[in-house]
Amino acid sequence: MDDAKGNDMKDTKTVRSVERAFDILECFSFQQREFTLTEIARAVNLPVPTVHRLVGVLERRGWLKQDERTGLYSLGLHVLERGSVVLSGFTLREKAQQAMDALAADTSGTVLLGAIDDGELVYVDRRDSRAPLRVVSSVGQVRPINYGILGKLLLAYVPEEYVREALRAQPLVKRARLAITCEEEFMAELARIREAGYATAMDETTDGVAGVAAPIIGVDGKVIAGLAVLMPTAAWSDDVRARDLHAVCVAAAQVSKLMGYQAGLIHESLVE
Repeated sequence: MDDAKGNDMKDTKTVRSVERAFDILECFSFQQREFTLTEIARAVNLPVPTVHRLVGVLERRGWLKQDERTGLYSLGLHVLERGSVVLSGFTLREKAQQAMDALAADTSGTVLLGAIDDGELVYVDRRDSRAPLRVVSSVGQVRPINYGILGKLLLAYVPEEYVREALRAQPLVKRARLAITCEEEFMAELARIREAGYATAMDETTDGVAGVAAPIIGVDGKVIAGLAVLMPTAAWSDDVRARDLHAVCVAAAQVSKLMGYQAGLIHESLVE
């Protein structure tokens, strides 16, 4: 009997701790993205020592991060990763259907929709090319986060510390003749992608395959997925490249709008 009571009390404390942890996470909003420890304690109406213990757990698990310079707490990268899981599910795939169909029809290329999920690249949907093209990535397949044109596109829009940590866990591999294998060269490529608002690749992942990709942006203004068009390198003339780049940026902008994004798109200059 005493053991049962003890277990019930332990369960109650565990549930209470979980609820308090969620209370802390829910303090953060677009209006206030950073808090001191004291501000968090005041917002959730808990003693500072209790909040310090819970914040420590959330920080170790990646749900919160602390700025070393200011001491302020903000939401961590794990929130971004978990959000990608939701956004890469049925809603994104459903809303991208029409744009992907049109993109495939306009370009005759292989169309891929991908997102980051738990530190990996996941292919959410695909349209096959009408031209002979050796692209083996299938819907639901998981790849290293730096894999292919979608990998580097999506990594261009996450913090540098996340990218470098990802590259330590999954180093760059020479998969094709023009693959980028130098970390600093890869970081420079990500900077170029951010500046341009799109990615291009030729013979980087598979010899004989080239492509263009553009980011899909969510309601909060952050990149949540990517859309790519792949073509045989032999058919990738300047005219075809320009056509496909315009088409993929238009399609990505359409999906972004359907996902709730309202402001000017990163790649809007390419779709005018």
